[in-house]
Amino acid sequence: MPAGYHRGLVNPLAPLADRDFRLYFTGEVLSSAGSSIHIVALGWYLFDRTGSATSVALVWAIGLGSGIVVLPFAGPLADRYPRRGLAIAADLARLVLVGTMAALAYAGSPSLPALYVLTFFVGLGHSVFWPSITALLQEVIRPEQLTAASGLVEVTWQAGSLTGAALGGPILVRFGLGTAFAIDAATYAISAVALLALHHRPAPAEGPHESSLAMARAGLAYLRRHPTVAGFGIASVIPWVATISLNVVLVAYVLQVLHLGATAYGIADMTYGVGAMVSGVFAALLVLRLGEWRAMTGVMVALIGCYAALAGAPAAVAAFYVLLFLAGFCSSAFRVITSAYLFKVVPNEVMGRASSTFLLVSMLLQVIVTLSVGPLVNHAGARGGFVLLTAIVVAGLALLAVVSTAFHRITEAA
Repeated sequence: MPAGYHRGLVNPLAPLADRDFRLYFTGEVLSSAGSSIHIVALGWYLFDRTGSATSVALVWAIGLGSGIVVLPFAGPLADRYPRRGLAIAADLARLVLVGTMAALAYAGSPSLPALYVLTFFVGLGHSVFWPSITALLQEVIRPEQLTAASGLVEVTWQAGSLTGAALGGPILVRFGLGTAFAIDAATYAISAVALLALHHRPAPAEGPHESSLAMARAGLAYLRRHPTVAGFGIASVIPWVATISLNVVLVAYVLQVLHLGATAYGIADMTYGVGAMVSGVFAALLVLRLGEWRAMTGVMVALIGCYAALAGAPAAVAAFYVLLFLAGFCSSAFRVITSAYLFKVVPNEVMGRASSTFLLVSMLLQVIVTLSVGPLVNHAGARGGFVLLTAIVVAGLALLAVVSTAFHRITEAA
């Protein structure tokens, strides 16, 4: 019987028995917590300082837009060079950059242009880190545990995010923006140490390689030869596009609709993260009970319902938090299931390039939507923003339906 299974039931915690996966898991929990503190504190600081959702959207668009510059090469780098080394290098670069942001904040009110420029370069680091760390998972965990491991990776991200979200508002109010940035910088150092202690297997093949540009072209050629895989990969990132824009909408909803403050905003972000973390544990069980396609479709329909309710239902604090919990669960469960599906289909030697391509598409969509949602929220309010998020997820569900039959045949043949 494969490891991780017992009497026909999948054990969602089985990958934690692996020492290397525990290092992977622990380092990323702490790093995600720091990033979430950064996001909550910076978002609220900008909205409070400028009074405009556009300023919040702009900093998100700059951070995401930097990925568009480097992602065509980040995937080939992850397939060409040791993935652990690339992830550590990205952690160290972000340590320096976010540390600089902390120093500026401690020195006084930091200029907005300085925050935007540093955010751009931090985004470059994110764009090297994520294709590397995503592909590294295949080298850390056994194939039969990929679904459970993908779920725990979601837990990794969301456990850190909800902890950071809960702390971000109070840290900003009590200690200031500089401390929020300093904590984030410290977590990058911890993540780098954890990855340095990790033994991964196997590394990408050694020997002569094509240029990064040639490898990027080869990755795109692979997806052109497999349009169903490309379509499924794009569908897999759609809920994440909505989630990024949710960060802009939530600030306005908490302040203008619920008339609450930074701590309530942090709790809202944390509540979404709790739902996402729960999905990381239970997504594999959901698949076991319903099957992949019914589970994917079901959580997407439920996510549409959550955003539609936030767009149209009367404002109530309790209902707001319940809907955010459900939205976090559904969005993250969809990512867990689709990621595991892609691991089954995409060969390891091109996984870095495929991941970077999907991330590039995601970032392009995120920049477009984020730049749109700021002015939309300024004009139509936070409820108008939730209408846009509903439409985005509906589009993702439609794309999933288009590719479902052909992709199902591919996975059966794999």
